[in-house]
Amino acid sequence: MTGGWGILPGMSRVELELYADRVARHAERLRDDVDGARLRLAWSAIEERVRAELGAHDAAVLEALGVLVAVDSAGERRLLERRLRQLRALERLQALVERELHAVRPSPDEESR
Repeated sequence: MTGGWGILPGMSRVELELYADRVARHAERLRDDVDGARLRLAWSAIEERVRAELGAHDAAVLEALGVLVAVDSAGERRLLERRLRQLRALERLQALVERELHAVRPSPDEESR
């Protein structure tokens, strides 16, 4: 069977499902990026507050261990906003693909079940 809207002519249900899986994987990666950026911003805020109390020596030791990390907060916020815009666009694509999947009649194998 082929796709329901003229946008995806000739695509089988299986091809649509595979494409939907691919799009979902991209969305999941973007969600992970968003979560990571939010976490890095939160950690950065904590580290900024504790550095003064720790003192320069302890802060240097913790930086050498990789516990304290200098984060470009403005850069992280830009990344977060960019990823959120990308995710919204990808979610719109997902909705279109899901709509197409629902519009496609089941395959003969599915009908016999």
